[in-house]
This record gives sequence, C-alpha cells and structure tokens, in this order.
Amino acid sequence: MKLKYRGFNFSLMQKSRYLIFFIAIILSFCGNKKTNHRPELFRLIDHLKAEDIVMSPLKELPDRDTDYKKYYPQCSVPLEDFGIEQNPFKLVRKIQLKDQEFDVLCAPSESEYSFPVRLPENPAFEFGIGLLDNESPEGHGKSAQYNAAGAAFVVALESKGMQKILFQKYIDLSLAQKTGLVSHHKINLPPIKEDVRLSLKTTGDPKAFAFWFNPVVYNRNPDNINIILISIDTLRADHLGCYGYERNTSPNIDELASDSAVFLNTYSLSPWTLSSHVSMMTSLVEAHHQVSREFEKINPSLVTLADMLRKSGFYCSAVTGGGYVSYLYGFSQGFNQYIQQNEGIRKNLSAAWTFKQASNWINENKDKNFFLFIHTYQPHTPYSCPKPYNTMFLDKDAKWHYIDYYSHLGGAEGIFNPHSEKEKKNIIDLYDSEIRYTDEKLIKPLIQEIKDLGIYQKTMLVFTGDHGEEFYEHGGWFHGHSLYNEVLKVPLIIKFPKSKFAGRNIQNIVRLTDIMPTILDEINFETDGLKLDGKSLVPVIKGKEKKERVVVAYK
Repeated sequence: MKLKYRGFNFSLMQKSRYLIFFIAIILSFCGNKKTNHRPELFRLIDHLKAEDIVMSPLKELPDRDTDYKKYYPQCSVPLEDFGIEQNPFKLVRKIQLKDQEFDVLCAPSESEYSFPVRLPENPAFEFGIGLLDNESPEGHGKSAQYNAAGAAFVVALESKGMQKILFQKYIDLSLAQKTGLVSHHKINLPPIKEDVRLSLKTTGDPKAFAFWFNPVVYNRNPDNINIILISIDTLRADHLGCYGYERNTSPNIDELASDSAVFLNTYSLSPWTLSSHVSMMTSLVEAHHQVSREFEKINPSLVTLADMLRKSGFYCSAVTGGGYVSYLYGFSQGFNQYIQQNEGIRKNLSAAWTFKQASNWINENKDKNFFLFIHTYQPHTPYSCPKPYNTMFLDKDAKWHYIDYYSHLGGAEGIFNPHSEKEKKNIIDLYDSEIRYTDEKLIKPLIQEIKDLGIYQKTMLVFTGDHGEEFYEHGGWFHGHSLYNEVLKVPLIIKFPKSKFAGRNIQNIVRLTDIMPTILDEINFETDGLKLDGKSLVPVIKGKEKKERVVVAYK
C-alpha cells in the first residue's frame, strides 16, 4: 500500500517507522526537564560561595574561628536554614531587631560580593540595606563618635566584561537609627539572556555594621500560585457557622468555606500552642519533633514547610502573635522575614494589627511567588475586644464585658472555682465575640485585599487553628491538660487556586500534620525523600482514600 503526502510516497511500513520516530522525539521533549531553567526567585544569600567574595576583611584574619565574631552584630546568629550551600565566614545570618527577625548578608567595611545570576524573563532585584552600632546589641548608639559612622552601598551589574552601577547610597548611622536601620529598594533589571553577575559592595567606617537585607532576583508577576496559611489560636471548630454553630460568629470565614474544601473532622495533635504549631510546620507528631515543653525549640535539623517552599522559589514571611510562636522557638527557620507582635497574647486588637502587617507585606510582595504564614492570639483569653464586638452576644445583665478568666477560675491546676451556668455562658459569649472580631478585622479585609490585588484566584489559602478551648464540658477550663474534642477538634478550610474543590465537605478524619504535604502536593514538590508523618489531603478530597487516618495526640 502506498500513500502520497506533500509530494512524498511512503509505504505503510515506512510511514509506521516515521510515525514512531516523530512520537519518540515528542516524548523526549515532554519528558525531559529544561537544563537551562531560569528560576522565578533567586536568593543571593542562599548561594554565597567563597569564590564570590571579591573583597572582605575576614579573608585576611589569622584566626578566623575567634576573630571574625567581632565583625558581626551581637543580635545575630549564623543562618542554618535548609538550602544554604556554604555560608563562608558565617556571613549569612539572622538578625533579631525588636519585633522581627530577618536574613542578612553581613558586609564588614570594605566588602564586595559578586554573584553569578541567570536572569528570568521579567527580572527585578530587591534588597534592603542597613547599619547597626557595633557597640550595642540593639543598634542604638552610645556616644557622639558614632554619629559620624556610616557606609556606602553600591549595586552593579556585570555583563560581557562591562560593569554598570545600578544603585548607590550612603547611610549615616545616626540616620539609620531614626529610620529603623533598614531601607528597602527595588530595581527593574534588563532582560539579558546571557548569564550576568550582580556585585554588592560596601565601604565606610568599621564602627558600623553594614548588611544587605534579603537580596533576591525574581520574575515579576510569575504564573504560579501564592500560599497563605492562617492559624487562629485557640479556635474551636464547633464555634464557626460553617461547622454548624447557631450563632453568627463567622460570616466571612463561612463565605471563604463556600469557596473551599472543608474538613469537618480535623484534629490537632497537641492541646497547646507550641507543640501544635511545630507539628503543623514540620508534619511531625510530638514524639518525632521532640518539642513538648516550653523551654524546648525546633531542632535546626528538622525540615519545615518554609524550608521546602523557600527551596521551591517562594519568598517566605510570617506575621505572628509571638509567644509560643516566636522566632525564639525556631519558627523563623526557612522564612526570609519573621514579624511578631511582642506580647500579642495580651493585645485586645491583635487581629487588626495582624491584618495591617500582613496587608503591608502582601502589597510589597504581590509580584513574587510568596508564602505568608499568619497567626493571631485574638480568641485566646483575655477576652477584651473593643465595642461593639465585646457585647455582640452578651445578655443585657451579663456580669462581665471583659475577662481574663485565668484569674476568675482560680484554684490549683485542674481544680477550678465553681461558676453558675449564667457565668459560664457569659464567658462563652465573650469567647464568641473574639471570634467575630477576628472574622471582621482579619479574615474579611484579608480576602478583600487579595481580591482587589487580582491574586485571589492564584492563591492557595489554608485556614485552621492550633487547638480549641474547654468551657467545663468535662469539668475543666482552658487548654493544654486534656485531649477532649473541644480542645483537639479544629477547623481546616482549604481554598485551592481557581477555587478547585469548592463546596466539598469532607467527613474523613484528618490531622494538622496533613497541611504541609497537601501544600507541597499542590506545587508538585516531591516529598518521597522527606520524613513526614502527615499525608496529602488531595486523595481524600477526590474520594480515592476511604480509610480513616490515625490521630496520635500528646499532652
């Protein structure tokens, strides 16, 4: 049999051979990864090598193990996050200042770094510059001689043997102190296809610590997803409308739930904040992460959700209430910036503060692939949100309009003063008011913000809580000392990009440890090599997994 195609004659056998040949070519293109992949986000500090250090006083030190420490701020520690390749001379560090911790590249006087970079299609370079007083761990000058201290910062682009200065600025230490020590800058780069080098140079007075804050090259407006993980402290699932509560405590959370997959039987693996959040961020049960007491912290050898997302090209930040979710417990691992509200547990406007910080950060980083972790203590005692929320569910003759009920319940641990049914209801009413305030001042404006910015459909939004609260259902109050449902059952609402799986209510038992692998599954991150106790929830949503998952909780 002969076939004629565009002037050529093929026998059937010849046609088959050519068909197989062309299919093989197509499969080879589909199956192979691009070898010249241009990353959506490239962190310079993650890739610092010794050969990138063109100039540094540390290179000339005779005893580097002891002498180099004097070149770093006392309020800093070496960066040990997953993915840091070398960190020569411990130049890449985390600096702790007031209410935040962030990643920096230290730049002692007369330093220059030159990084090889492959620019993305629509490149931008973002960075911060800052100074600290080398006499003060908190960055506050102590004498007039430091008023003259300062440093010059220069950014240059090197391509084909030519160098072009893109940015230069001198910062006086006294001025830096007045403006918060760090100034932020962004430069749109030319879309050069060839590999280039970015040069970061500092010169100035050695009396001041100079540093580069989170320098990154990224692709503006990448076609990918953003991830927001919201943890509301002390939030019971059965006090939300979307979980069947009769009160209107959560109209905006309920609206989010209608656009999401809702897991009706989600369990925390610990009845208190620290251990529960470690499980959430590592996908490990307490027996494996080993953080069970208030003086313990995350071991840097453990891999966190932020570590994995950072490795995947996400710019990672957090806004939290501090306390047991403080960077002091190791939660900042993997995050470029970790903002916390000191004593957030005592602030009656915590939810509003959290939204303001999150909103500012999202607006500054909306053109990146980002991961933002949000946490607030708002529903945690003391119950003290402002009017009209504090009286929204109260009886007219309610005894308390504000209560820190730790002091009211009294007694030794596990032994409480008696309260009437009316007093119990009063306390629950105030708890519900805190939920409504959180719904109105954090969830509502946050969702509206990402819609207004045009990133709602590309955002994966995970809403949950770390544990619940007892209201004497089993003879106890508070949390942390029992494993009843009122303490362990928490909400889990996942809005996927493009509202995938919207409207699905899942009855299967799931755990907070399942959040991390679900997020990684959504971005197609391979988890086979990771030691995780949780599993992706996508098979559960699709109905492919019928067997109930095992919950192992600790107190």
